[in-house]
Amino acid sequence: MKIVVISSLVVSFFFFNNVSKDLISANKSVPAHKIGERFGGGVIFYIDATGEHGLIAATADQKKSKWYNGSYIETTATGEAVGTGQANTTAIVAAQGPGDYAANVCDQLELNGFSDWFLPSKAELSLLRTQKTKVGGFSNPFYWSSTEESSHYAWAQNFNNGRQDYGNKNSTPSIRAIRAF
Repeated sequence: MKIVVISSLVVSFFFFNNVSKDLISANKSVPAHKIGERFGGGVIFYIDATGEHGLIAATADQKKSKWYNGSYIETTATGEAVGTGQANTTAIVAAQGPGDYAANVCDQLELNGFSDWFLPSKAELSLLRTQKTKVGGFSNPFYWSSTEESSHYAWAQNFNNGRQDYGNKNSTPSIRAIRAF
């Protein structure tokens, strides 16, 4: 049997009585990326079903920060699912303007040649917590998500016990920026 790899497809040639049979297995392609891989300015912590897209975390915390910019307002950043962190971050920054608060710190971040970082949604942050040992550098138990609960509260994640709860936007958990690929 001879195996030839062509563009991540495995092509096998079997010879029976001088007759060649070609078998192509498109479903057994080699994944392009893996969890824990250093890629795209950080460490991959989530990969979608295609194996081609996912989420990358910065390798260190950005800082401890308040979620809000000094005023208790609703920002419409209520997306909880994977894939909503960027939209949440954009909504928070649009509503609150410039300043030194969690979403804007991530939005303004330029790190390892990339400037498209954002504050993770509630579900994205939960996924990040499940891969915390592969990503590394988590120095605090509490981290902000970009998911807003109300004008006074936003969701945070306890990285020690895995619990998610909302906290006052005036408190100062840590922030860890992520980006999509």
